[in-house]
Parts: sequence; structure tokens; C-alpha cells
Amino acid sequence: MGLKICLKGVLMNKNIIICDTREKGNKKILEHFDKVNQDYIISKLDSGDYMLYKDYTTIIDKKDGLLELAGNLCHTQEHERIKREISKARELGCINFIFLIQDSKIKSTEDIINWTSPHTKVKGSTLLKIMNTMREKYGVRFIICPKKQMGEMIIKLLNCNKE
Repeated sequence: MGLKICLKGVLMNKNIIICDTREKGNKKILEHFDKVNQDYIISKLDSGDYMLYKDYTTIIDKKDGLLELAGNLCHTQEHERIKREISKARELGCINFIFLIQDSKIKSTEDIINWTSPHTKVKGSTLLKIMNTMREKYGVRFIICPKKQMGEMIIKLLNCNKE
């Protein structure tokens, strides 16, 4: 794995997941891919953190919780970067841009509204309004998933079982 490539199939297989080289904290996700024999390559992506090889229709941008999401959506410079990333994804043919948020405590919209963090002044209600605006304006999706299920969810969202 010195090349950071793990292929169990043939490169022409459309079900190879590309993981961005800048994606941090994904050891458990890659271990899950190995466990279920999901082929993947670690390579630089222009947008997001996960996608299928040569298939830009779905791009997943993983966030390590609502705090990271709030930092990306609620601060002007980061918000502009995220908008550029979504725009770039659309140019590549993405029709399904997904923010996959790693969080085991959030189960409902109510939980987002009541969310607070000592590390930011952003309130959950403000974050939810921005998420709704992003959903309406850019057609993005927000999915919250427990850490233990992230690998499984990425495979499911990318529809890796399609022929």
C-alpha cells in the first residue's frame, strides 16, 4: 500500500471509490472498505472527499461534526470556498452533492436547533437556517451518520452495488 492504492478488482470497474488525499481521519472508513472488499484509490479530488472512479454524479464532502460544518458554512471566507467547490462539482457533472456529517448525537432537526459548542458563537438554529438555504439554493443534501457507520454509508450513497 505504499502507493496508497488498494485494488481488489480491475481498474475498469466503475465501483472503485476515490478518496481525496487531503481527507483526514478516515482510517476507520478505509478499514471498512477493506473489510467488505470495496475497491478504493487515494488520489487528489477537485471537489469533495469521496466519489466513484470516473463518475462525478455523486460527490460526498465528509464533515467531522456540526462544528466543522458550522465553520465551513457560517464564516464568509469558508462559505465562499464551499460555494466554489459545489460549483466546480456541478461543472464536473455532479447532480448529487452530499455533506456527510459524522455525529452520533444528532438524530433530528430539533437536535440541530438545540446544538451549541463552546468552540463557536454559531447557534444551531443559525446553522440550520444556512443548511436550509444551501439545500434550496444549491440542491445539496445534508446527511448525519454515526462514526461507526460512515464507511457503510459512503458505499451506500455512492451506490457501489450498481452494475
